[in-house]
Amino acid sequence: MKLVSVIIPAYNAEKYISDAITSVLSQTYSNFELIIINDGSTDKTDQLIRSFLPNAKINYILQKNSGVSNSRNTGMQNAKGDYFSFLDADDYFEPDNLLYKVNALEQHSNCFFCYSDVSMCNENFNIISFAKSYGGENLLERMLLWDGTVIPSLPSNIVIKKQCYTNGLLFDNELSTAADQMFAFLIAHRYNGFCINQSLVKYRVLSNSMSRNILLMENDHILVYNKAKTFGLFKSFWFQKKCFANLYLILAGSWWVNGKNKWKGFFYILKALIVFPPIIIKLIKKIRG
Repeated sequence: MKLVSVIIPAYNAEKYISDAITSVLSQTYSNFELIIINDGSTDKTDQLIRSFLPNAKINYILQKNSGVSNSRNTGMQNAKGDYFSFLDADDYFEPDNLLYKVNALEQHSNCFFCYSDVSMCNENFNIISFAKSYGGENLLERMLLWDGTVIPSLPSNIVIKKQCYTNGLLFDNELSTAADQMFAFLIAHRYNGFCINQSLVKYRVLSNSMSRNILLMENDHILVYNKAKTFGLFKSFWFQKKCFANLYLILAGSWWVNGKNKWKGFFYILKALIVFPPIIIKLIKKIRG
């Protein structure tokens, strides 16, 4: 059994960190190490983590607050495993998560990352819905087009081979809420992945999550798409225009509905139409429901 390094970044996670740690320690795949990075928490996160110590499987790292991307990178820098797995402090692994994903990667040597369906839950882990992962071709194109949920709940949903990291794959420290998206773009661009059509992760849908900060989401996702353009991830000029237009419609909806700012929503609708006029067909379909 190859060693799996599970990386949990934690910042002021006292409400959920015990659940996350317990879900890792309860895995049916026994050959793992758990690396927990306390990113300068000021609540009881440290106390709760220490309640699981000493444990030979746990490597506990304390650092000054530097953001979730830096915490995950710190975890990878200290990882000894052949495979890396990530778990956000408010998410949860089903018992067979590592077993199924590692077995899949062992059986499909041409694949460098593995992911699954996800159970979307409330704060108490009561299931609200199931998020299906996309396991077909053109994974990167679907991501760039924002064509539905491709790999839900990254990075808690992904197991990668160590070679991805040694070949330079990192989380971007310039990004916060969209760092997962950039990571997904790059790994899908460079490697083949394998999808398991079974829910192996529980994701908490929280009203105060970082992804609910619309201004931060706006800045981060625009930066991600500009970075994608710099990296040459778009297959053509017009495909790039269409992808940016889809992004602007997502931002328009976020501002209009969640941000209660119709002027900002209208601004991004107009921007989408200017960048890629055929997007009006999609817009009309959305309006008609």
